[in-house]
Amino acid sequence: MLHEALVDTLPACAFDEAIQLQLRIDELKRRSEGDWVGGFVVLQSSEQSCQPLVGSKLRLSWRYSEPLVVGRVIDARVKLKPLWGTRNVGGFDYRRWLVAKGYRATGYIQHGSAGELRASVAPAHFVRKRLLESGFSQAPGLLALAVGDQDGLTTAHWERLRKTGTIHLFVISGLHVALIGGWLYLLLLFLFRLFAVFASKSIPVHKIAMLLSLVGVFGYGWVSGLNPPVVRAVVMAGLVTLALLTSHRAIPLRILFATFVLTMLLQPLSILQQGFWLSYMAVAVLCWGLMSYQRQQGRVIMFVRVQVVLFICMAPLLGILVGAVPAISIPANMLVVPVVTLVTLPSLLLGLLLTPLAYDISHALLVLADFSLATVFAVLDWLLALVPLGLQSFGYFSPMTAVVAGLAALINCLPVHTVLRLAAVLGLLPMWLANSANLPLGEFRLQVLDVGQGSAALIDTRSHRIAVDAGPKFDTQFDAGESIVIPALRRTGADRIELLMLTHSDNDHAGGRQALVDRYPEAKDIGATQLCEDGYSWVWDRVRFTTLQYVGGANRNDRSCTLLIESATQSVYLSGDIGIEAERALVDRLPARLSVLVAPHHGSRSSSSSLFIRHVAPRWVIHSAGRFSRYGHPHPSVSRRYALECAQQLITGVVGGITWTSEKPDQIFSQRLGSLSWASVPAPHLLDESECAEMPAAPFVHRR
Repeated sequence: MLHEALVDTLPACAFDEAIQLQLRIDELKRRSEGDWVGGFVVLQSSEQSCQPLVGSKLRLSWRYSEPLVVGRVIDARVKLKPLWGTRNVGGFDYRRWLVAKGYRATGYIQHGSAGELRASVAPAHFVRKRLLESGFSQAPGLLALAVGDQDGLTTAHWERLRKTGTIHLFVISGLHVALIGGWLYLLLLFLFRLFAVFASKSIPVHKIAMLLSLVGVFGYGWVSGLNPPVVRAVVMAGLVTLALLTSHRAIPLRILFATFVLTMLLQPLSILQQGFWLSYMAVAVLCWGLMSYQRQQGRVIMFVRVQVVLFICMAPLLGILVGAVPAISIPANMLVVPVVTLVTLPSLLLGLLLTPLAYDISHALLVLADFSLATVFAVLDWLLALVPLGLQSFGYFSPMTAVVAGLAALINCLPVHTVLRLAAVLGLLPMWLANSANLPLGEFRLQVLDVGQGSAALIDTRSHRIAVDAGPKFDTQFDAGESIVIPALRRTGADRIELLMLTHSDNDHAGGRQALVDRYPEAKDIGATQLCEDGYSWVWDRVRFTTLQYVGGANRNDRSCTLLIESATQSVYLSGDIGIEAERALVDRLPARLSVLVAPHHGSRSSSSSLFIRHVAPRWVIHSAGRFSRYGHPHPSVSRRYALECAQQLITGVVGGITWTSEKPDQIFSQRLGSLSWASVPAPHLLDESECAEMPAAPFVHRR
């Protein structure tokens, strides 16, 4: 099942064709006025060949001016494409996330009409209506806490939670399930004991309360969507209840392992989700680091110990799975966890339950929940304001560093001798060490990032870093600078850049600029605050950099600020979006026989002229273009012209982020294909492959 989910499963009938489907809205988020995105379940297909889509879950966007709610059935004309996403070092794997969530395809609704509202989501719909119509200032956060509906949380909300390590409070998790199960058990136990006083026969109040609270836990898990952490908590609750009812000892680690096996059988795709591994690791850490600690401690000390143990033991896993480890998570959780668990969540759920019985009391409780949540966000903002941006997180370390730090953390959390614990601390220190590019003098590295239909690249020398372009930004949905460029910088070298260079101001090149400026305010900014200077040249670590610009270009593309990089033996040219006219103006200033060319204008047919290609004759050509893009880059005629020069061509949208170093010019690394030699790239040639392989690389010729 896992293998089938990872391969392309879109039926042939849906490729490049709009199809008529009946859909039910399963998840929904409004990105802006009249712009929706969410999960849609296929109920019917009007085309027989597309019947395999029935029952599938699709992630679709839709421009629709009317209000929409979850559960609404619509008839729609839909354009689909296979699951795909960018792939970069240190970046978020969107395709993996789509697969883990059960989606079968993505796309958009060309036109559609909303129909009936199905009643199967009545509990969640009631909660949503109650909170949104009451005008609470923190309604999106309250919805997330109550039923796991995160659609109202903005990018700013998630950014705040991510930087403080408090996301777990707003994603229905094992903590919520455990709290609700405990409250239900205590309430039912009190009621049944009160009833037993007047009963003539003895009643097994503990067992009845336990079973009914378990039913309540299952119901809450179902309403909240049964995500992997919730399934883990519900299954664990069931196993613990079973063990206690049958008078067996509930050993925590054994229960956790049995839960892991059962969850794998129930939700095999959940292993692709970060939350699955983080949830199980957090519980394992608590079992290992706290339950094995025999010394009696007060509640406050135990609470502080929980936060410290979780931080130390979860940091290695977070550094690998997520990248950034929030440095202020301990004080943040110590301040807000008691508020959310003891005030916000109880008053919220009790207020919702009392709505049909005592509206005034219900409203007062919901006001308390709203006020407490506003206080929580204010405290988190205060913490973030105290700590400089560059110190708010660490991480992006190597797997070996994570393994060493993880073992050290486990030892450090045991009740062992102080000397051994202090020695184990040394194993944690590498997590705070800065990454390095490890390049010798005179060599450089090029990384062309996969930002979809856009452009972003990183250049490293021994001690300097440059970012050329920052990828696109789409309102509050996606910022390539924040989501792709910065993680790649932090994973592959020092967390800094000396120069941010924009080839031009179009969104696909400059959209993510602000995120980089905010994080690296000391970096020189060419192409935005400072004009590009044609012919400006400098040397860093024995590598020469030269900016080239066709100043007389008739449009913004032709006036792109391009960059030529030259070492003693290799040369790379990042050409921006220049067209044929700019190519004619600049070609005589470029070396004959480039090592690597980042193709002009993503491989558009308005550039890469025969004159230009024959002169630069690149050994490697990188097309920075998105897969399934409506532009169809690179154009087939452009690919053919490069093939005539025996250039090996790679498309970032197909192979992911690409890394090339001047030390090994005949090798290249892509995030999807791994390491490739010049002769092994799976790309078609117009010339016979053996004929290309026999052609020696031309000697490097400096620009004039």
